Amino acid sequence: MEIGCGTVMQSAEPIIIIHGLMGNSMNFNTWAKDLFGKLESTRRIIIPDLRNHGQSPHTSSMSYLEMMEDIILLMDEEGIEQAEFIGHSLGGKVASALALCHPERVKSLAVLDIAPVTYSEEDASWWQVDKVVNAMASLDLNAISSRDEADKLLRKAIPDPILRRFALTNLVGPEPAWHWRINVETIRRSLPVIRNFDIGQGDHVDVSHSGKRYEGDVFFVSGRRSKYISTRHLPSIATLFPKYRMVTLKNAGHWVHSEEPEETVRFCKMFLDRDYLK
Repeated sequence: MEIGCGTVMQSAEPIIIIHGLMGNSMNFNTWAKDLFGKLESTRRIIIPDLRNHGQSPHTSSMSYLEMMEDIILLMDEEGIEQAEFIGHSLGGKVASALALCHPERVKSLAVLDIAPVTYSEEDASWWQVDKVVNAMASLDLNAISSRDEADKLLRKAIPDPILRRFALTNLVGPEPAWHWRINVETIRRSLPVIRNFDIGQGDHVDVSHSGKRYEGDVFFVSGRRSKYISTRHLPSIATLFPKYRMVTLKNAGHWVHSEEPEETVRFCKMFLDRDYLK
């Protein structure tokens, strides 16, 4: 998906927005249009689907290096040398990987409610992701006759109606048959990889000890009701992104862009328009 084209000033790089796990480009459609209308310059905004999501191909693996290379390939195909990135959740980690491994391709980075760290299986936030994906993978799609029936069958495993509704946005059918838009099996198999943050340093090495750093401008937006960014993550963030800044939205959880859309747009606009505001 692409919003807008061209630029008012030649130095204004395109913006690439990367969605989160089990999401797709449509999740940011309305939000990106609002951002587009408020920016000081006319910016080209591209919102790709990550592999195994949305309209992108289903593959048998999805490491951070693979997803990062997918974005680089997109940039090369579109003739984009450098872009500013906004990434939510999984998309934030993919964008972070790109900034750390190919800093010359990243003008700046805004990360929405995720840290560039390995999450433990005991983390409440990660346990919830694991539970949702496994519930989706275990649902017998041949046994359902409607979306409401699928909702009822998932209710025990996913009691949170907001999470359940989000999961069901990926249910497509009934013609030719009910199926998941995302590649549930590959995502389930890749959960340990997604939980980790291996960008070439190895599974058992903390990325903050990899020697990689991104010296550009980085802006984190966290939700106060979310546990994906906590004080214990700040040392790793500071090591990897020494010029980072952060704001916390008091009324938001993990989905900051949908729970506090106006505030998230306002802060991202301020960050992206920083050269105008100097």
